[in-house]
Formats: sequence, structure tokens, C-alpha cells
Amino acid sequence: MNSSRSKKTPKRSAPSARNGRAPARSGPGQARRSGGEHRRAPSEREAHPLEGKTLTLTIDTLALGGAGVARLPEGVEGLEDGAGMAVFVTGGLPGSVVGARITRVHRRHAEAQVAEVLTPSPEAVAPLCPHTDVCGGCPLQTLAPERQLFWKERQILDALKRIGRVEPKRVLPALPAPSVTAFRNKMEFAFQGFGASLRLGLYAKADPGRVFDVASCAIFTKDGQAMLDAVREACREAGLPAYDRRTGQGLLRHLVLRHSVHQDKYLAQLITAPVPADSAPALALLALGEELLRRFPKLAGFVHSERARADGLAQSERTVLALGESALVETLEDVRYSISADAFFQTCTGGALGLYAGLRELADLAPTDVVYDLYCGGGGIALFLAGHAGKVLGLEANPSAVADAEANARLNKAENCRFIRADLTGESAVPERLPEGYTKADAVVADPPREGLDAGLIGWLNRTRPSRLVYVSCNPATLARDAGLLAGEEGGFELAAVRAVDLFPHTAHAECLALFTPK
Repeated sequence: MNSSRSKKTPKRSAPSARNGRAPARSGPGQARRSGGEHRRAPSEREAHPLEGKTLTLTIDTLALGGAGVARLPEGVEGLEDGAGMAVFVTGGLPGSVVGARITRVHRRHAEAQVAEVLTPSPEAVAPLCPHTDVCGGCPLQTLAPERQLFWKERQILDALKRIGRVEPKRVLPALPAPSVTAFRNKMEFAFQGFGASLRLGLYAKADPGRVFDVASCAIFTKDGQAMLDAVREACREAGLPAYDRRTGQGLLRHLVLRHSVHQDKYLAQLITAPVPADSAPALALLALGEELLRRFPKLAGFVHSERARADGLAQSERTVLALGESALVETLEDVRYSISADAFFQTCTGGALGLYAGLRELADLAPTDVVYDLYCGGGGIALFLAGHAGKVLGLEANPSAVADAEANARLNKAENCRFIRADLTGESAVPERLPEGYTKADAVVADPPREGLDAGLIGWLNRTRPSRLVYVSCNPATLARDAGLLAGEEGGFELAAVRAVDLFPHTAHAECLALFTPK
């Protein structure tokens, strides 16, 4: 993944944090819904007789998405002909025997939730977090980290074979996360309630419309936790109400905390509904920012931003106040990145370094190579490769991300990097007119969002056949689909190597590097 957009969203239809907008799906440390929002009631249908019943099941494997996979035993009343049907069991770990409550029966599979663990999995470990039963941010934290990575690698290989009908010539050793605790450099917390009942934390997995107070988070830093506690208490004492999306009333929406590992400094962004300048709430927020900067020496800056839209995105529309520093600086090897309140940067700094270094190894660059970085975002990958290539051209659809990339290039004095706007879709996915000296790529890096590559871009790649194509994927299913088009019978490449990367420990997110070379 690159350093300006998050691949957790479709690339054109839904907002994406990779290009300065908020993600459609949440991961750990992301507030998933705005205060007061509740899920819509499912459409009415006739329940299957098996739904609501509890069956004893043995979990065999782990599916994409993190559910355990079991098989329906013989002789189940209400589904006598369903022996062997796959049951996807939320909370089920491989090797365990569970009492699973059936929640939905489909034509060819069923869904269930663990009601009781009868025989623990040999891969199970004690949870890291006191909120394990409440928070859904780290659903795999009770699975040993090395087994998390094992199953993610297996999911990637299975998807390539089953969906893409391709198999890699080499499977390189998977890259584990450098740390499984305190690794996040960004957390998004949501507000809910008022006065003494004001809550500031994350959304409950059983009730995604309800915020619970986070007393401790195993994947964030202790300093960040102290800042979270201080903001919660200060807002309670000031009597500031949380924003309610249903009514449009209230003020406080999100608190976003960022941490630079390089500087060991923090940036706090408080996102609220619009508030009149010089009003009592505005002055209270100013006082809050000043007090936080006095109280926490590691807090480099405080930003008050506003968002008027009635949605649950932790993304500002307007900045109204900035105290102290307006951006942090992070480094990966000798490359520096400026990270403002609204910029995107990989949420696992050490994991990003491993991902980028692994990508560079696969690209096998020569000092004279011309590299295209497709979906370059803020230039994270392009700048990381610039010192090992002749020239790097970043292509990106979002103009603000292109501006960020150019600013980061100036910060690093990377004169061999150029960035241009390109849609990367349709027949002209890559512009015919390119800057002089960049008209032909020796190597291409593609780091698309979860939707994967556009069909037009796949067509361009199959026609031009660069000597190396490194695909950075956060979605094994779309990687597999694209690999089938690139390395299948009608494609111009072979799938030379695949490497799993664990950027998000304790979650079901599976990152992957894939190397394609011409046939």
C-alpha cells in the first residue's frame, strides 16, 4: 500500500482514505459509524428451520474475512441432504470444536457464530486486550500471530488457484509484522453521549451504533491512550455534546491521533460539526487544544476541523484551528514523509517498511530503469524506489494526492521523480503523452485499492508487457481475478512469485506482493 490512500474501499464509487477520504470498511483503530447510527433491519424473509439452533462443529480452516470454516455433519434435522455443506463460523479458530449457533442458511453454505468453545484450538492464545468481547477491531487476536500469517498466506494461494486459476512459480517466505502490539500510528475514536455520560472510544461489535469507552488498546501506544483519556475527561467537564447523525444535533464527532515513530511525536485532530467562531463551544475547543499541548510534551500539534455532512466519516471538510505543528515527519530508511492531519500514511510504520523493502527486492531495479508507480497516491512507493532507479513516474487519479506526492518529492530533493494525474481506467488508462524520458517503463508497480485493477489498465499492461510488474494487493480475491487476466491463457505474463505480508496483525486483512514477468 502506498502513502496516500487506503485500499479498503472501491476506487471510484466510494470515498477512500488513500486519496484523502475516509474508508468504507473499518479496521482496528477506525471508528466505523457515527454516533447514534444503527444498522438497518434486514429485509423480512422466511427463516430456515435450522437458524437459531446450535450445532457441534469442528473448525477446519480459516476463510477470507476471518471466519472459521466447518462442514455440516450428517443427519442434521432440517438439512438432511446438507452433509458436507460449508459453515462459516464467526469466532471459530482452526482445530477447535465449538457449539455454533446457526444464523443464516443459504443455498450452498451457512453462517454461524460461536456460542461455546468445547475444545480450544491448539493455535489459540490469550487475548491481548481487555475489550476483546466488546470491540471487533482485532477479531484474530486469540490466534497465535504466526498462525495468523500462515492462514493469510494460504488464503492468498487458495484464491489464486480457485478464482484466478493460476499458481505462482515461487512462494517466498511470508513477512511477519515487526510488532503485534502498539504498532498503529493512527487511531480514530468516536464520540457519543453528553455530560457525564459522554463516551469516547470505538464501536461495539455487537451493536455498531454504540460507542464504548476505550480504557486500554493493545495496538496503540500508552502515550496515545493518555491523550485519549484526557480529551474524554475535558469534554465531559466542558459539557460538550457528541454529534448525533440521526438528528444533526450536537458537536463532537471524532478524535484522530497520529504518531510519528521517527520523531516520537503526536498530532491530535478533533473533528466537530460546524461551530460559530468565537462561540462558547469554539472557545472551549481552543482551551482544550492549549491545555493538551501544555500537558503532553510529545504532542506536537492540535487541529480543530469541521465536518458538516451527516455521515460517519472521520475526515475533515474544513480546518478552523491549528496550534503548534501542522504536520508530523515520518521516515522509511532515508525517505522522509510529511504527514498532515488529513494526509494518509500506512498505519503500521514498521510493516510499511517491510512491504516497501520486499517490493523493491522483487522489482530488482537497475540504476537506469524507468519505473511507473500506478495508483501512486502521495508518492510513498515512488520515493522509496527513487534512489534505486533512473527515473520514477507516479500516476494517480486524485489531484490532491498528486500535490502531496510533489511536496514529498521536494522534501526529499528527489529530482528523478515526476507525478501526473491519470485516471488509470478505460482504453486510455495510461496517457499516451508522458513526460520526456518517461515514455517506456522497464518496471511497473501497481498498488490498487481493494477493487483491484481496472480492465482497461489490465489491457494496457498485457499490451506493453514491462519486464517486471509488481502488484501490491490488500484483497486476495481481486488479486486472483486480476492474476487470471494477466497470467492466464490470454494474458501476457506469468506469475513468477508471491509473498504474503502481515500489515495488520489480529485482523483478517491479507496483504500480498505478486511479481509478474512477461511470457
